Amino acid sequence: MRSYNLKNVIYFPHINACGGTETFCYEFGLKYCPKYDVTVLYEAGDKQMIDKIASAVTRVIRYHDGDKIVCDTFIFAYAHAILNHVTADRYIQTYHADFICRHLNPCFDKRITHRFGVAENTSKGIRDHYEWAKDVRTMYNPYTMKKPRKVLNLISATRLTPEKGYRRMVALAEAFDKADIPFHWDVYTDASNTVKPFNKSVSILPHRLDILDFIAKADYLVQLSDTEGYSYSIVEALSVGTPVICTALPVAEEQGIVNGKTGFILPFDMSDIPIDDIYKGVKKFTVAPRESHYEEVLSPGKAEYNEPDKYTVKCIRTYQDLQFGKLMHPGETFTVNADRAYHLEELRFAEILE
Repeated sequence: MRSYNLKNVIYFPHINACGGTETFCYEFGLKYCPKYDVTVLYEAGDKQMIDKIASAVTRVIRYHDGDKIVCDTFIFAYAHAILNHVTADRYIQTYHADFICRHLNPCFDKRITHRFGVAENTSKGIRDHYEWAKDVRTMYNPYTMKKPRKVLNLISATRLTPEKGYRRMVALAEAFDKADIPFHWDVYTDASNTVKPFNKSVSILPHRLDILDFIAKADYLVQLSDTEGYSYSIVEALSVGTPVICTALPVAEEQGIVNGKTGFILPFDMSDIPIDDIYKGVKKFTVAPRESHYEEVLSPGKAEYNEPDKYTVKCIRTYQDLQFGKLMHPGETFTVNADRAYHLEELRFAEILE
């Protein structure tokens, strides 16, 4: 058992990885330290969040059952069993939720000298509901104005087959982390069910057919392939003014990527990544797609072809047919419309007979 002589103490038994009370502790420290000596007392919690809070307040102490706390001001919220181990001049309960809406009970311990609701809605609800709590007043949570950093918004629209540069994508994300550059990277792919996010700032998403709308709002399209014939995602990005980060593909410049102007070309070994220049960005540009001239070889006129309305198919694998409401066995033949015939063939339940 230990004994602590402190000045101002904020107590929450559990520090979550994220949440309003955790932000309260951090913001409290930013606003009132170092002018005031503020200790955050906790019993267990997320180390990363605890470290963040510790960077703002005077100190963070882990409380063990039976420890004695002597202080001038003791601030607590939902947990109050600790009060029997606290000696303070001021006991302040703070209400960080809509207690009435959530059917929570405020502490009515007679040692409490101040009661603060974080909003007038919370304060009024408690005052109106409890006769003994008429002294509840509103004390808004502290917050220090900050200038946010620019977050790089990256996008990739790619199959994640071996030649598409998965390891380079991991390396690029790590380079941003090492440089402490905030970014978010959406990777749209047909492998979204099998590939896990490789970084906390990366989301692996299912491919979509309207991808151009999302490419247009990104800061960069990223394509770190071993090789590309003529990358359509690069064409799409440049066509809407989105710069491209790619590897030193032989076709990169032919597609319109100019280092520092319409994007950045990285070495295949990822040994030289101009992180600061990438973060700074490039000026607006216009790149028109190269013209295609297939009209030189296409034949004019309309083909004499009519799609059959019905197809005869033969079952090649036992399955339950929902349309016919029965079990189909290999060798059975039956007639269905064109769409269903193609669907059954795609599922390998049947084959279309010529």
